[in-house]
Amino acid sequence: MINTTWQDFAITGITILFAVMLLPQLRDVLSRGAVLNFFSALFTSLLGYSMALVFATLGLWISMVGQGLVATVWMLLACFSLRNVRNRMFPDESLASVALDFFTVWVQGVAFTVAGSVKGLFSRISRE
Repeated sequence: MINTTWQDFAITGITILFAVMLLPQLRDVLSRGAVLNFFSALFTSLLGYSMALVFATLGLWISMVGQGLVATVWMLLACFSLRNVRNRMFPDESLASVALDFFTVWVQGVAFTVAGSVKGLFSRISRE
């Protein structure tokens, strides 16, 4: 039998409310062609699944299910947003190639941001 605590029920209630609050966004993505930032939704989903794993290791089994539900909704948002972008902008491309293009642009953006930060750090050091 699963041993539960009040914390397990509280975390579950909060995470289920998070999932419910995401449902209008999921409806917009599915039916109206709305688009979310793919990587934000994807990484939020992956972190949500990681949190569900943490809950499982703590024995918070009901919370694990609730967090897994939230992570799944985020994953659906990511996948259907990517599909909407592909259908509008790249109708002849596969979903995988669009995802790869998005990943390439994301890596370039991260590299640009890191390079700017490193340059700023070295310019501060050289002034001192």
